[in-house]
Amino acid sequence: MKTEKVTFKNIAWDNAGIIYFPADFDPQKKYPTVVSLHPIGSCKEQTAGNVYGKALAEAGFVVLAI
Repeated sequence: MKTEKVTFKNIAWDNAGIIYFPADFDPQKKYPTVVSLHPIGSCKEQTAGNVYGKALAEAGFVVLAI
C-alpha cells in the first residue's frame, strides 16, 4: 500500500491529510474514493488512516484521511 502526504487550504488555514492508495494503484484508472475523518479524541494517523484508510485501500479504494 502506498501513501502520500498532502496539504490543502480550507478557508484561512492549511489542512493536512494522507492519501492511501491500493497496492496495485494505476494512475490511469479511476477508483472509488472515500474521505475518512477521525473521531473525537483521535487523529488522521490513527483511526481514520491506520484502521479505516488501510482497510479501504486494501479493498481497492483511494482514501483521503484528514
